[in-house]
Amino acid sequence: MLALVDFSFEFAGRYLYRNANWHIKPNEKIGLVGLNGTGKSTLLRVISGDFDLREGKMSRSGDLKIGFLNQDLLSLDIGESVRDVVLGGREDLTKLDKEIHHLLEKIETEYDDKTLQRLSDCQEQFGALGGYDWHAQADKILEGLGFTTEQLSKSLREFSGGWRMRAMLAKLLLQAPDLLLLDEPTNHLDLPTIEWLEDYLSDYQGTYVIVSHDRFFLDKTVNRIAEVAHQQLFHYKGNFTEYLEQKEERDEMMQRRYDNQQDFIRQQMRFIQRFRYKASKSKAVQSRVKMIERIDKIEVLKDEKREFDIKFNIRVTPGKTIVDLKNVWKSYGDLEIFKGTQGQILRGDKIALVGANGKGKSTLLRMIHGSEKFEGEAQLGWNVESAFFAQHQLEALDLKNDLLNEIGRVSGEYTERELRTVLGCFLFTGEEVFKKVKVLSGGEKSRLALAKTLITQSNFLLLDEPTNHLDMFSTSVLAESLIDYAGSVLFVSHDRTFISRVANKIWWIEDGIIREYQGTYDEYQEWMANRPAPVVTAAQHRTERKNSDPIVAEKSDNEAGKLVSKNQLKKMEEELEKLELKINDLKDRLHEIEAKLHSEEVVSDFEKVNSFTAQYEALDLEIKQLQQQHDAMFEEWLILQE
Repeated sequence: MLALVDFSFEFAGRYLYRNANWHIKPNEKIGLVGLNGTGKSTLLRVISGDFDLREGKMSRSGDLKIGFLNQDLLSLDIGESVRDVVLGGREDLTKLDKEIHHLLEKIETEYDDKTLQRLSDCQEQFGALGGYDWHAQADKILEGLGFTTEQLSKSLREFSGGWRMRAMLAKLLLQAPDLLLLDEPTNHLDLPTIEWLEDYLSDYQGTYVIVSHDRFFLDKTVNRIAEVAHQQLFHYKGNFTEYLEQKEERDEMMQRRYDNQQDFIRQQMRFIQRFRYKASKSKAVQSRVKMIERIDKIEVLKDEKREFDIKFNIRVTPGKTIVDLKNVWKSYGDLEIFKGTQGQILRGDKIALVGANGKGKSTLLRMIHGSEKFEGEAQLGWNVESAFFAQHQLEALDLKNDLLNEIGRVSGEYTERELRTVLGCFLFTGEEVFKKVKVLSGGEKSRLALAKTLITQSNFLLLDEPTNHLDMFSTSVLAESLIDYAGSVLFVSHDRTFISRVANKIWWIEDGIIREYQGTYDEYQEWMANRPAPVVTAAQHRTERKNSDPIVAEKSDNEAGKLVSKNQLKKMEEELEKLELKINDLKDRLHEIEAKLHSEEVVSDFEKVNSFTAQYEALDLEIKQLQQQHDAMFEEWLILQE
């Protein structure tokens, strides 16, 4: 299909590849992996023809169709509608469609056999190429990638770079080229869309090469791995997890072979050293010298991954409650994001906020940070010091500083070596730390802003897509650091491997309500597959159904068919509201006592500590009992109102 033979490629004065080889065969699903800067995206540009190959040879079949999705498409500015841009990917069908319409118009005034025959031929060819499913297939792909039906007729230039990238991905998928090159295709996708793309690629009939830092995505979509390292390409069968296992086995085997060969060489050298001046042994010595010279030396390639161990410390220990969200409402015009929702973040929580784009994840982070207005309350707890990372914070960077000075502005408590270590974790190494901020790309500025956020010594981190511009290794270092982090974290991410490692709770937004699962992401996914009906408060459900007619309850088999009046439901709802108010009042008192327990006046008085602790425990027990009573009544109310 395509072969790169003994090729070398030099870029900016250094070789990315030297005498490397790669044969891409039909129906291979390949993940191209390696550290940032090793030349993965460059290699895709070589294959696509964007870059010329000066050393070595690239051979390909003459009719090979290549489609290339790259990050340059983010800035694409096209006035056509999203649907027309995607349909234009099939130039053969576009051309035939125009000719068919022209012939239909012509036949109205010039009815002749030649025109009729040409029209018939075009229509037959159009159908054979899938033209009659063309529009439907385009819409299906676009909607799978997150576009609504209404958005398909809008101009592409009305959308952000991430959505333009989705449209260009849809165009390529509709084209279905023989060889599809995808450079970070999940960068601007939310979780539901990533999962849709995984399913789509699993049924894809062509060959593709994917550059991605999303380990989970690679595990689901590829059957081969090409690793870029040491200016070479190393090839493995299987997905990313299987590649790691094979790589470890290969490295261990090569190390054993190297060790055995070194032992053998040392033995021969000892013999040579011992007998080199004995005439009777001169022939044997010369024989061993020649043997060592001829031996094919085994080399153990050191893994290129960087070694970093960084810890993000906190300045002060906060109280038990980090954030308490109460009766939160938020809307943009007619679009309601939050509808009277509640939520609480406790000390030690590492919460992943997941779900589709447009549900309000980033909005919630800004609301808690205080940079987004809303109705309701978002109370920070005692001693809470927060730090917020989001893309808009790039504007706060001082463009005149170099990287080392810029990150050093955060705190004077770090040594230059420690700051260099942090920068190294975020892919700035060696002399790069002296680069000016103004010359950085958008992705590099994002990494710098993230590094600054993490070393603030805050005890509560709000992170919006922290892994977007990191490679697998840096993402892994960040995950390990957040696992060991003594503070609390609320983060938005679409990297499932990162979420699985860091989060001990999952939040998602559904019908304007914050939902919570107390457990890991893997447990959450299993629970979601068999989840019960979503739980909403009585007041919220009543708002949706306030004008409903009397309904039939299905409380039990014996009571099926029993008519429940509006009055009975209303009485239950009033009881539920009373319980909700009482629980909220008790929680407020609990927070007051907690604050007193941390005050200097109480901490220094043993008797007061005992007294307030006893009150706290009694209130906490009462709240739990009332909550159980509320939940039981609410479940009964849900059954009756169905």
